[in-house]
Amino acid sequence: MRPTGTPESGIAQSLSRRSMFKLAAATGAAAAAAPLLDACSSGSGSVPASSSSAGSGGPRHGGDLRVAILGGSSSDTLDAGREVTQPDALRVMALYNGIVRLNSRAQVVNDLATELTPNADATQWDIRLVQGVTFHNGKPLTADDIIFTLRRIMNPKSPLNGASALAPLDPSGMKALDSRTVRLKMRTPYASFPEQISAVYNFGVVPVGYDPKKPVGTGPFAFQSFTPGQQSVFTANKNYFQSGRPYLNSLTIIDSFASDTAAFNALQGGEVDAYAQATLTLSGQATSSGLSAVTSLPGQWTPFTMRVDQPPFNDVRVRQAFRLIVNRPQMITVSLSGFGSVGNDIFSQWDPAYDRSLARHQDIAQAKSLLAKAGHSKLTLGLTTADIAPGVLQAAQVFAQQASQAGVTVNIKKVPVGTFYGPNYLHWNFAQDFWAYSPYLSQVAQGMLTTSPFNETHWNNPSYVSLYKQANATVDKAKQTDLIHQMQRIDFNEGGYIIPAYNKQLDLLSPKVQGVRPSGTGIPLGNAEWASLWLSK
Repeated sequence: MRPTGTPESGIAQSLSRRSMFKLAAATGAAAAAAPLLDACSSGSGSVPASSSSAGSGGPRHGGDLRVAILGGSSSDTLDAGREVTQPDALRVMALYNGIVRLNSRAQVVNDLATELTPNADATQWDIRLVQGVTFHNGKPLTADDIIFTLRRIMNPKSPLNGASALAPLDPSGMKALDSRTVRLKMRTPYASFPEQISAVYNFGVVPVGYDPKKPVGTGPFAFQSFTPGQQSVFTANKNYFQSGRPYLNSLTIIDSFASDTAAFNALQGGEVDAYAQATLTLSGQATSSGLSAVTSLPGQWTPFTMRVDQPPFNDVRVRQAFRLIVNRPQMITVSLSGFGSVGNDIFSQWDPAYDRSLARHQDIAQAKSLLAKAGHSKLTLGLTTADIAPGVLQAAQVFAQQASQAGVTVNIKKVPVGTFYGPNYLHWNFAQDFWAYSPYLSQVAQGMLTTSPFNETHWNNPSYVSLYKQANATVDKAKQTDLIHQMQRIDFNEGGYIIPAYNKQLDLLSPKVQGVRPSGTGIPLGNAEWASLWLSK
């Protein structure tokens, strides 16, 4: 998290008390910080005392930051609405701003908007834009660009990642009231609208006529060059609307490294300045090598995904058994080197509506009983995985060992990242994946509906969808929370995710890299706050 007094607090101060109140009243965002702040004082989620700014003085301008991250492939993208991998997210968050965004405390805050104002039943939302924002090509940001961005995402012929979240929006009911004000008409009440569009990597604002091959945004850095699976180079946006930032002259993101060893060696040898989302076992080596290490709060989650429409997981008893197989503390110790907190098969742990009464523990006897009743006492199946996030491959091995106690044989099939996210992505029967934090209803839109872009479990539950629609439409936060709790109980009892943990992340830095603070969003390098990073001499 970013303490008060850091550059981020200047953003919050630039928003009027009136607009912040409206946003918080509409979404409950102000409460979202509470569980995350609580984590700061607990053992499992504590923020390390060190940060990359300790004793370094104030920010200075200049310098070229080179960042290493694993997971690149030929499918890499700069498109504002088609992010899939972690390197994609880092690139998109350098190029674009959202209407709103999640800050490092997992709160929904204004970004390009100064106000989001609903009417009484949330069937209409007015968006007021920051004055004086320009795109990288010099074009002023206007209400027409917001309308173009939303229509581009919703395009039925080529829907982007955020299309499912915008389902209640009437595409013909968007109107520019003036150059800085947009009025949105909703087909149904949409109380959760701000949190639904808070993932900048899915809702980056682009200009009318946007060409993803020549990407233009309003973000702190502008496009210079891009080679998928190799690297991307960005230059500072000298007209960025946050005065005085960014501090860096340029940003280069390199995702061509074949292994964690290669990336770590490049950092030690001075070929890069940061290794984002580093392998967790490197923490001790970093300290002895004179590098800085910043550990996030547990914001990322790396689930096992079970297709509920295919055998054997179309039998809920098998899904329940597989969840009972997992010894969660052991998996955190072995696969994450202790860098995580226990997950209970429910996502969105920072959401104020997260039901903390739901907990699951290993029960091999019950797992065996459920498998026997389902006719799978001696089950053998494959687990498809790839090196998509720290600890994922290790978690696969741990799960296979734990499953053997219940008579289940798991054959691990490791494939290249490009293959994993290739044509078969979202079709694997039993696999793994990674997610950053999103508020609960936003996460449902991304992965739990038949219209979701990433419905990897092929979840299709009419009662669940009905509750989701009711929750979206409910302005009263207490009533909305009750509806969400009903959805989470369905997740817990019937869902297709195994979520053993909420993972911390490790960013390794040269001592000259400053401004990286622990974050709870699951996005590395302090929530990719590129405008706040700087290099000391």
